[in-house]
Amino acid sequence: MNIIKHITKYPIKGLSGESLENVFLQTNQVLPGDREFAFARSNVNYDPENPVYLKKTNFLALVKEEKLAKLKTEFNSSSQQLKIKIDNQIVLNEKLINQENISNVEYFFQKYLNLSHEEKPMLVRGMENKTSRLKHSFSDLPDKVISIINLKSIQDFESKLDRQISPTRFRANFLIDGNEPWEEFDWIGKKIALGSSILKVFKRTQRCGATNVNPENAERDINIPNEIKNNYGHFDLGVYAQVIKGGLVSINDRLEII
Repeated sequence: MNIIKHITKYPIKGLSGESLENVFLQTNQVLPGDREFAFARSNVNYDPENPVYLKKTNFLALVKEEKLAKLKTEFNSSSQQLKIKIDNQIVLNEKLINQENISNVEYFFQKYLNLSHEEKPMLVRGMENKTSRLKHSFSDLPDKVISIINLKSIQDFESKLDRQISPTRFRANFLIDGNEPWEEFDWIGKKIALGSSILKVFKRTQRCGATNVNPENAERDINIPNEIKNNYGHFDLGVYAQVIKGGLVSINDRLEII
């Protein structure tokens, strides 16, 4: 029996996630509020009135800025309040409601990452595309996807390395307690039911250097892609799915193959 154990959204790309008890998935959309914001590099040209997909290298992300893992963030989507802690001490507390507040947040990240004035990042927000009516997300794929990880696969991987691997390295929307390790690869091309929603699994998730960063200490301590390749002959862990029928999904709901 495949059971949903964790639901997580990542309001700001590259920063920590927010655990949810339930969520209403919408057809052809990402998890509501997932990767809604990002910090674009200073040389990136992003038009919020016409949002288009940009590669993750255009934004602050763990793949290059491992120090981001030290930041524990809380974001209230209703009030737009962003709170950041380091070692349980509040280092930033701002509302993302006007340019002055946003500039304060951008300046914090500039100083925290030791960037020059010319490299100051810009906080950008995904808006609804006027042509497609799809909400823009700063995810790693141009498709509107939901990411799923099978905890049994991580446990099998841990047994190969003889060490613990936090599932938060993989920044998935859904963590599933599956029947068997790696069975999720057999779901490619199939429809699955999550709560009252229906999704179609279409792609494996190829892992990059961002997973090398330990979320507990912000250190690059394991070359995850290489270790997956050495042990399994590929670079993949987890799958992507698209929502084809919206519905409510809650912790402890089943994932069922249709």
